[in-house]
Amino acid sequence: MLGCHRTEGVFMNLMVEAWLPLEWGCWLGSPNRHTYTEGGNDKGLSKKEDLGIEKDFFKYHKNIIPDADSKEVLFSIDGSSNYELLIPKTVYPPREDSALLIDCINELKSPNGKALEIGCGSGIVSIALARNGWDVEALDINPFAVISTKENIRRIGFEKKICVREGGVGEDNFSIPEGVKLIVWNLPYLTPPDENEQRLEWIEEASMSDLADKSWGQRLVELLESEKEYLDPELLVILLQRKYPESPSKTIHWTNLGWSHRVLNYRWLFDEKLEVLAYWKPGLGTPVKKLKECESTMDEAKKLPEKGWQRVITEKQTGGRGRKKSSWESKNQDLLATWSIGKTILKTIDPGLLQVLIGSKIANILNQYCKWPNDIVNIRGEKIGGILIEMDSESDNLRIGLGINQYDNYVKGLKVAGWKEKTPGLNLDELFQIIDAELSSFLEHHPLLKYQCEETQNITDSWRNLSKLVSRGYSLKKNQKNSRIIKLKSSGELTITADHKQENVQDIGSLEWLF
Repeated sequence: MLGCHRTEGVFMNLMVEAWLPLEWGCWLGSPNRHTYTEGGNDKGLSKKEDLGIEKDFFKYHKNIIPDADSKEVLFSIDGSSNYELLIPKTVYPPREDSALLIDCINELKSPNGKALEIGCGSGIVSIALARNGWDVEALDINPFAVISTKENIRRIGFEKKICVREGGVGEDNFSIPEGVKLIVWNLPYLTPPDENEQRLEWIEEASMSDLADKSWGQRLVELLESEKEYLDPELLVILLQRKYPESPSKTIHWTNLGWSHRVLNYRWLFDEKLEVLAYWKPGLGTPVKKLKECESTMDEAKKLPEKGWQRVITEKQTGGRGRKKSSWESKNQDLLATWSIGKTILKTIDPGLLQVLIGSKIANILNQYCKWPNDIVNIRGEKIGGILIEMDSESDNLRIGLGINQYDNYVKGLKVAGWKEKTPGLNLDELFQIIDAELSSFLEHHPLLKYQCEETQNITDSWRNLSKLVSRGYSLKKNQKNSRIIKLKSSGELTITADHKQENVQDIGSLEWLF
C-alpha cells in the first residue's frame, strides 16, 4: 500500500530471502509435512523443504487457488526477533506501515482478553498481539492470506493463541465476535481507481484499496454502531489510516457517531502521512446523567461519582452562571452540560490553557471562533456559548461547564447567536454526542492507552483557532490602547504588544475586542 502508484510498492524493514513459485498440485511427502517440487524435479530449495502447510487445508483450497507465486521474507517485530514469513501472491507483505502499527500495539497497557485483527494478511500483526498476551482471532477475506497466516503462526508455535478464519467486514452475516476488547485493522488506504483506470486483481484490490462509495472505515463504525448493545463497553479500535493524501476512511465518520479518538503515532513515508488512531466510546459504559430541570449543572456535577468519565446534561437550567459569578441565561433546547474529571489532568495542562483549548475545539466543531479566553462567537462577535472551569478543596475533581445557544436571541438587550447558524443540521443530542467525544479524546483515560498530553500541541491547537479571528482583521484594546496579540502561553495567558512594549494578560476584564 505504500506509495501513490497503484501497481508499485516499496519493501521497508524486511529482507526478501527467496522466491518460491508454489504450484499447489505438486506437494509430496508425509501426510502432514510436505516437500516442494515443481514438475517432480527438485528446485534445489532443500532449506525450504519443510513449509508445513496442512495437507487437508491445502486440499480444501486447491480449487480456489490452483497456482500462485510465493516469497519468503524476514521481518523483525522488536529489532531482535526475526520471523521468517511465507507470503503468497496477492497477500500484503509486512512493510513500514505494519511496523508502525505494531509499535503502537507494543505500547498498549495491560493487554488482556480477546483481540480481533481484520485483514490479517501475513499474520504478523496477529503474532505481535499474541506476543503481548492477547488471545487473537485473525480474519481475512483472501484465502491466500488465511493460508499464509496459518503457516506463519505454526512456524512460531502460536496455534493455540491465534485462531484464523476467512471473513471480514462486508461479508454476509459478519459480526464482531463476543467478548472482543480490541479490534486492529491496517485499513486499505490506496485511493480507489477511477472507472477507466487499471485495476489490480480483485483480491489485491480489496486488501490495498479503499472504497469510494462507503469506505472500509465507515463500514466498520456503522457495523459497530449496529451491534453496540453487544460490544464490550471498553472496546478499543486501533486503525492505521492515511492522513495525507486523505483516504476515504476518515476520522469524521467516527466522531460524528460519538466515538472518541486519539492519534497514537504517525509516520511520513515519501509523500504519504500514515497515522495510527485509537477509537473508543466516551465513558466506557458510564452513562450520561440526564435531567429535565436543575438550578445549575455545575452544582449537579458535584453529586456525581468522582471516578470515571462523568457528565450531566439538563433540558432547563434556572440558575446558570458564568465567569466571576455572572448569570447565564438560557432557553429550552440550549446545550447545558457539565463534565466532572480528575484534577490529575492539571499535572499536564494549566487550567487557563485548558479552557482556551476546550473553547477552540468546540468552536471548530461549530465552524465558529474562540474569543480568548473562553467564549465561542460568530464572525460578528456575537456570543454563541462559553466554557467555565471550577474546582474546590472538597473534591478531587474539577468541573467543566458548557452552555451553547441553539438559536439567535436577545439577552438583556444584547444580540446573541446560536449554533444553528452554521450547523443547522445538528440537533441537540447529536451536538452533545460529538462534543462529549471530543472532550473525551484528550481528557479521558482508557485502560489500554498511555495518557498523552503534549503542551506544544495543546498550545498549537488553541492558537490555531484564536488566530482565525485575528487573521480576519479583528484587534483589541487594553487600557484604551490599540494592542496586538503575538503569543499564547502555556498558562493560557496572552502576550500582547502596544507602544512597542510586551505584556502578559491574565484577565479579560481589561481587554476590549474590536469586531
